[in-house]
Amino acid sequence: MPRPSLRHLLLLVPHQFCAAAALVAALDLRAQLPLAVSPADRQHLEGSSFTHLPLGRASTRMQTLHSDVPAGLVLSGHGYRRDAAGVRGAVEAFSAELQVTLSISPNLPTRASTTFANNVGPNPVVVLPRQWLSFPATQRPNLDPAATFDLVVPYSTPFQMPTTGGTLCVDIEIWGNQSAGGNNRNLSLYLDSHDLYSDGRVEQPGFRFGTGCPAPGQSTVPTHTPSLWLRQGLTQFDVALRGAGRDDGSGQLRGWFAVGALASSQPWPANANCTLWGTAEAWFVLPGTPDTSGNLDASLTGLPALPPGYRLWCQAGSAHLGTGALAFSDGATLVTPPPGPMPMTASRVANSTDRGSATGTVANSVPVMAFF
Repeated sequence: MPRPSLRHLLLLVPHQFCAAAALVAALDLRAQLPLAVSPADRQHLEGSSFTHLPLGRASTRMQTLHSDVPAGLVLSGHGYRRDAAGVRGAVEAFSAELQVTLSISPNLPTRASTTFANNVGPNPVVVLPRQWLSFPATQRPNLDPAATFDLVVPYSTPFQMPTTGGTLCVDIEIWGNQSAGGNNRNLSLYLDSHDLYSDGRVEQPGFRFGTGCPAPGQSTVPTHTPSLWLRQGLTQFDVALRGAGRDDGSGQLRGWFAVGALASSQPWPANANCTLWGTAEAWFVLPGTPDTSGNLDASLTGLPALPPGYRLWCQAGSAHLGTGALAFSDGATLVTPPPGPMPMTASRVANSTDRGSATGTVANSVPVMAFF
């Protein structure tokens, strides 16, 4: 049955200790499609957050537990991808000294222990002995999510998931790093990450693009950051509108938010300097009023849930009820998500400053990882 439409509903840092074989293997893995992605629904969806762990830290140990890696797979490496939702640009190339150990954990992700040893299963396999790996520079992706998992960790020893399945424990230790900025520094890598919730709610951030335009007589170009929440079968949009114009004291300035099914780059008929970045089938008045700087944080709640997999095109701005003056933000796009998994299928345990520590902090915010 057809789905209803919305209208109807390598630059590498060389290192003298980097093994050539590992580098070639990493390049080969980048060219392959992943066997699995965890969290599983993030393969074609941007994660809700970002992280610098584990590769961006100079001394760290981090375990990620995954119950959604299919049984029987033979794993030859894993990779991370760049965060796309943030408007951050180039991240420099770097190298890191690391070791990777895989095992089948006795703990589900929801039962992760703060003690690293408790999450390691019997017969752990050091799939990558301690060595230096080089990682390429990355740019902000052109669309969400990043098309490839560019930061790849190849294994020298493959690991087979049991035919009965289980919780994969990926145990990474980092001894140091090198980058253009120096040695053994904490690096801001902006890896895609996702937050999981025990009640199944899920956040889908918007990918910002284009340029807005100020209202007549104003100089600040508005921006907006939208985020879609799906919870209990309903949709909520959180909109952070910035620089939408200053009220003249009449209290008549309002914020608006528009959602469309298709991308657009059409000039606004009354002001050719302003662009509609989506077809804008649905328009909403944002609750509240912008502050003296034209900033407004608002939520639209109780909206019906759309089926997953629809790409929406969003825009926000302000309107003066007295003069009719309009300001337009940049555009943003996102894909409607499915509900989050219950129970949660991934978690992490990390000590971000001491690789040798026996314990770390448990969190349900995990890097989006591909397994090859």
